[in-house]
Order: sequence, then structure tokens, then C-alpha cells
Amino acid sequence: MSHDLRVEPVTARQCIHTKNIYSLLDMSPKDEAYKNLSRHIENCPVCSKEFQKFQTKISAAQVYIPKAVMDRDLRQSFEREVSELFKVLQLNEREALKHKVKSKFKTIDQMGIEFLGTLASKQMIKIYVVAAAMYAALKYFS
Repeated sequence: MSHDLRVEPVTARQCIHTKNIYSLLDMSPKDEAYKNLSRHIENCPVCSKEFQKFQTKISAAQVYIPKAVMDRDLRQSFEREVSELFKVLQLNEREALKHKVKSKFKTIDQMGIEFLGTLASKQMIKIYVVAAAMYAALKYFS
């Protein structure tokens, strides 16, 4: 869907698309809207002038915006704190892993104890007796 942005300016000092020129910064040059708006700016003297003013302001602002630079002491302090943080995180990860492993072993131990308890239960002893009787009967009659 193509939008034709070649609209005559509303007045000599105003165009309804002037407010949209700032959105070019957020668009990809591959977008159809970007291409249409760029063509409009090329053909509309009001938008073209406004866009040039906007670009001048951006350029001027970049000159006055200082680059962030850390001094050596701040950088060393930051690196030290990050290093300590990683050590703590790794210890916490190890402790969590140890806790998880211990928990799993406790679960396995509990399951083993329950299994042994089941093997020695009255119900299982009755089953052993019946199985032994069946074995003896099969041996005797075969």
C-alpha cells in the first residue's frame, strides 16, 4: 500500500507532513514509509527546510555532547566490583547446585528406603509365600 505524500502545503509556512519528518530517525531506509517521506522532503520546500534545520540541530548537539570517559581509578574500581560480583554469583550458583544435588540424593535415599520397606512388608511376604508355593507345585507336577 503506497501513500502519496506529494500534498501541496497548507500555507506557505506549513505542511501537514512536517511533523512526520522526525520519524525518519526511527525508520529503516528500506521501509516504504521512509522512501515516501524522503521523496516528499525532496519535493516539499517547507519540509525540506524544516529537515535541514533539524539536521543542523542534531549536528550542533553532537559537538556539545561530551564522550563518556572513565578515569583510571573509576575504571579499576568498576572492574573490581564486577569481578567480585561474578565471584559471588558463581559461589551462589555452586551452592544452589550443591543444594540441588543433596536434595536429589535425599530423594533417592528415601525412595530406596521405601522400596526396601515394601520388600519386607507383610503384603510382600505373603506374595513370596504364594510364589514359593506355586514354584514348588510346578516343580512337583512337571
